[in-house]
Amino acid sequence: MSKRTVFTTITALPAGITRDTVLETLHNHTEMIDLNPLVIERHPIKAPRKATPEEYHSIWYHVVDKINYFPGYQGRTEFDVCFHDLKIGLQTHCYAPLGLDIKDKWTLGGTLPHEPKEPVEIGIGVPKEGLWLREDVDMKCNIMATSFVKRTLKKAHATLVERLVEKAHLVETDLHNNRLEEQSSVLSYYSDPKSPGLASPVLSPGFPPPNTQDTIAYPDHMSAHQKLDRPGSNGTAPYPYSPPLPTKPRYSQPPPDPRSEILAFKVFAAASPDPSS
Repeated sequence: MSKRTVFTTITALPAGITRDTVLETLHNHTEMIDLNPLVIERHPIKAPRKATPEEYHSIWYHVVDKINYFPGYQGRTEFDVCFHDLKIGLQTHCYAPLGLDIKDKWTLGGTLPHEPKEPVEIGIGVPKEGLWLREDVDMKCNIMATSFVKRTLKKAHATLVERLVEKAHLVETDLHNNRLEEQSSVLSYYSDPKSPGLASPVLSPGFPPPNTQDTIAYPDHMSAHQKLDRPGSNGTAPYPYSPPLPTKPRYSQPPPDPRSEILAFKVFAAASPDPSS
């Protein structure tokens, strides 16, 4: 006779752990198996015949646990388990001997300081600040073994979560140190006067270097103020410069009115004798 048991465990994650680091571990199936202190062997397998249509395309493993049934006596338990990744967690389904069936769902929730706060579920001890890891277990087991299986499972998964958190701390520490090292390298790179990042730009062949002492001859019609605004006015030629083309001469007085020229021509024509007369 089997009995169904459902329970939820909430674990608050310490500050400094990011969501990506925890999800990366949850989606690493072999690591999740190895973090369990009961596991002594694991082997990837194809989906067994008992797999449901939804679970058939999941990732399957054959796992061997070492169980302490009572002081002085240990045994081995072999079972098949499938893994299914979720956007914010992981689902597993364990098919163990003697009709033991365990569905486990891991969910990462909570908010970081820079994220907007969301309403939390009440009645299960969900932290109102920071990230948390939730485990929902739906277990079917022989009524005589339910208490032992539940106690063993909760103890093993508590150790699993502790190892997961410690691993996340190590990952975050390495990422933090790498960022500091990169920032230090960038600062030292640009603070070094011999750094290529501060060197003079490389010019194309035929262009004089920036420190050349060649002077540029400007047209005489340019004013002194115009020459000061031109490259090379301080005696150097940072790059070849073509002086501008001479502009059209400007009239010191307004140009003559064309109508006056036409009137003068008519007066001249009227005063001239007619050659046919």
